Amino acid sequence: MKNIIGLFVFSLLAVSCSKPISTEELKNLNGYWEINEVKTSDGDTKEFQSNNNVDLFELDGLKGTRTKVVPQLDGKKASNGIKEQFTVLDSANATYLKYTTDFSKWTEKVDKLTKDELVIINQNDIKYTYKRVTPIVVNE
Repeated sequence: MKNIIGLFVFSLLAVSCSKPISTEELKNLNGYWEINEVKTSDGDTKEFQSNNNVDLFELDGLKGTRTKVVPQLDGKKASNGIKEQFTVLDSANATYLKYTTDFSKWTEKVDKLTKDELVIINQNDIKYTYKRVTPIVVNE
C-alpha cells in the first residue's frame, strides 16, 4: 500500500511540475520531422529506422500548418498538397496543438520539443517521438 501511495504522490508531482513550451522553444517546431518511435498507452512500442514520409511543420506566431511530404533523390520534397492547420494553445501547464481540417478537429499535446527531438501525445494517449530530418545531399 505504501508503494502505491508513493507512486501516486510521485506521479502527481511529475504532472504538476510540467510546464508549457516557451515561445523560444516553439521556434524549434519549424522544419522537417520524421517519426522515430510510436508507443501506445498499453506500452507497445514500434521503432522506425527510416520513413518514406516526413512531416513539415511551419509555424508563424501561434498558428501553423503540418504537411506530409516525401523526400526526393534530388533533395527536394514532394507534398500531397494537404495542409493541416493548427493553433498553439497553453493550458493546464502544457502546450497543445489544436488542429482543424475540413473533415475533423483534434488536439495533440507537445510533451517535449528540442532542436533535434519532438514528442507528441495524441488524444488516444499514443506517444509519437520524432527526430529532425537531416537533408540527403547527393554529389553530382
